[in-house]
Amino acid sequence: MVKIDIISGFLGAGKTTLIQKLLKEALAGSKVVLIENEFGEIGIDSGFLQESGVEIREMNSGCICCSLVGDFKTSLQEVLAAYTPDRIIIEPSGVGKLSEVVQAVEGVGEDIQITGKVTVVDVNKCKMYLKNFGEFFQNQVEQADTILLSRTGTASAEKVQKAVELLRQHNDHAVIVT
Repeated sequence: MVKIDIISGFLGAGKTTLIQKLLKEALAGSKVVLIENEFGEIGIDSGFLQESGVEIREMNSGCICCSLVGDFKTSLQEVLAAYTPDRIIIEPSGVGKLSEVVQAVEGVGEDIQITGKVTVVDVNKCKMYLKNFGEFFQNQVEQADTILLSRTGTASAEKVQKAVELLRQHNDHAVIVT
């Protein structure tokens, strides 16, 4: 059974930092494949990943949850067959719907298990993202089983609390890590 973690969040939220930390600390020694969906975002430093023994499959043609759902399933099946990883980390474009990424992954087969749906949220931009990106941001929050608040070191305790309250309005079951 291959474990799959999906790490979503908007541009600059801290997805790359989280993934680097996971690879270095929590997943060291595991055979990990990272699937990135680059859509106007700066990708994870490929050199860092290759030195860590991580395979990289970048998909630069658009959002995997929208225009590449069919191709994504095929690509994921190819990755499973070619690399036989212990774990796959999927980093979709920040403007994608987490629910559609999950749906695409679930359609791949029975030998995979989604073990994490994480949304990284910049505590300083939470309210603005909800207002400006509505359904996309809301979907990422609603579908997450873990919400990681980033940039909490630069925010007041009151701002962090207000962000948590706002996120709870859209997801009352997720673990929120501050």
